[in-house]
Amino acid sequence: MDWQVVVPGALALLFAIGGVAAIRTGWVWPWLRTRVFRTGLYGGGQLLMAAAFAVQAIASFADDRAVRAGLGVASVLTLLTGLILLVLGQRPSREH
Repeated sequence: MDWQVVVPGALALLFAIGGVAAIRTGWVWPWLRTRVFRTGLYGGGQLLMAAAFAVQAIASFADDRAVRAGLGVASVLTLLTGLILLVLGQRPSREH
């Protein structure tokens, strides 16, 4: 097993567990409980990031270079979308 498959696969699993828990029950990781305001939106962002990491893990098995590049671009765009949802799910700072 290559690290290019194991690391994104493990990250996908962690994000998927956190995303499903946030959407279904409103539970978030203990160090995030004071910052997350909308758990459903935050969980959706985690699920998008899990899907992006899963695509990165699967992309290494593609034989064609163009397919690997396309999957890489798609996963980066999905990661950015998930990150935007994670940021929107957090409570704004008290200074504003």
